[in-house]
Amino acid sequence: MTLDTYHIKINEQKELEIRDENLVEVLKFYVLFSDLTKLSFFKYDYELNDYTYMLTVDAREKFDEPNTIDDSKYSVIIEENGTIYGMITFEEDPGKSVIVKELFEKIKIVLRKKFLLEKDLQSQESTLSIYIISDEETMQFAHKLENNLDVLLNANVSVETSIISIVEKLKEKLNKSILIYTLNDSSLLRLDEELLKNLNEFLLVIGPSDYDLSLFCGQLNVYKYLSKEEFLPEKIKTIVTELKNKVQNKYVNKNKIVAISGISGGIGATTIAMNVADMIATRNPEKNILYIDLSATKAISNLFLEENPLPKKTIIELVNSSEFDIEKNLENGLVKVRENFYAINGIQKHIDSDFLEQDVFIEKLLEYISKISEEFNFVIIDTGEANASALNTTIYDIVNELWILTEMSLPHISKLKTFFSLMKRAGLKDKLTFLVNRYDSVNAISVSDVTSILNTANEDHLSFEFKIPNDYTTLGYCWNYCELATQTFPKSLFVHELEKILVSKGFIKERLEEKKKATSWLPFLNKAKQ
Repeated sequence: MTLDTYHIKINEQKELEIRDENLVEVLKFYVLFSDLTKLSFFKYDYELNDYTYMLTVDAREKFDEPNTIDDSKYSVIIEENGTIYGMITFEEDPGKSVIVKELFEKIKIVLRKKFLLEKDLQSQESTLSIYIISDEETMQFAHKLENNLDVLLNANVSVETSIISIVEKLKEKLNKSILIYTLNDSSLLRLDEELLKNLNEFLLVIGPSDYDLSLFCGQLNVYKYLSKEEFLPEKIKTIVTELKNKVQNKYVNKNKIVAISGISGGIGATTIAMNVADMIATRNPEKNILYIDLSATKAISNLFLEENPLPKKTIIELVNSSEFDIEKNLENGLVKVRENFYAINGIQKHIDSDFLEQDVFIEKLLEYISKISEEFNFVIIDTGEANASALNTTIYDIVNELWILTEMSLPHISKLKTFFSLMKRAGLKDKLTFLVNRYDSVNAISVSDVTSILNTANEDHLSFEFKIPNDYTTLGYCWNYCELATQTFPKSLFVHELEKILVSKGFIKERLEEKKKATSWLPFLNKAKQ
């Protein structure tokens, strides 16, 4: 969810409250003009497949305990085009006068608007997409299924004629997905066989009672094969609800949380973390990025991002406030750098470092990160120096990736070896990415010498493919004037190498001019070969 969507959601929630008030008003008018004692409204819950009591309107202005449906002599189900909004129950006959009929239509309009608002809010909260891929013969059946699932589940449901139109969305993993094939025979499924094997999505198939097709679905690891002859909406609801829970567990974190640590102090972790966050935000204007300064020493990121030498509120006040509300957080240590780029101030007093290691603070921090990771597409956490402190080990455990900065010098490599052993014992080695900073320094040792010093087993081979050159001209100026290299020197060597890393990680897309530059060499190379 983007921050713009977040504000839209807040406005829609306010509008929903107004719709609830409108509903009560209309029901009061209905009671008055129908000369009823009271009525009760029951909302239809598609998940429970049952009616849930919402409110009672009493002409005597008494609000009694809710009626049960069986106690009421009269009831009216409010539905429209197959969508059930709810039910009204009465103790007396409501009558059939013109004004009563008009009021009933008004109730239906209010409930329709309320239903659409709730559905829109649910779709914003849901990251589940259901794609129904249908052949021509079962297209009508597929659309009927779409309508059923649309109201049964909190999900985005659509019908497609081919998986090719959605394959890029599925590969990006931006949403959790379920694929449902509706088929008259196996031809469409066999056509998509290789794509389905590579996508590794949960798959349902609804088709004819065909043993060979059922067997083929088994070979494709189809989660469930259903016969159209035996198909019931209730059955598909049960299966998809079960699958929904499995899918949500499969993709626990759809948004990226990355921790960046230096193997020693002053190695450039903060510089790289700030510039990484800024570049991702610049190149992905539709996504929201959060930079968190968790350095255990006095933070300096505020000088670059907030341009404030001494912020009054830091991460200590923000986390201790125990709430996630953007507007309120902006008063407690959250900084809006620009429209889609936010930052959290690090500590400003050395004595505050003790707070960072307290269990109470760490628990609150985890809860806060859990909430913000749903609102921000990328969370970049600058942890300062890599170590086995309670705070850092907790952060290392929850992130998707852990980037460790080192230099090619003997002291740094020795510390790296010890740190890698700790991460391996903790079961975190698969999260590690190593970045070599200032790899071309005068005293740097070669990669082959480093490998020899580390002396790791083949399965523990440390890759040093990401290297950043010593670009003092750029970074020296930026540090003197507290500016980000990505903003001040976007074509510098440092920024260029950082960009290559982020492209290879899939965090940003390669710029069009770079692609053209790369492809422009191909004709020359082809001629050379000839």
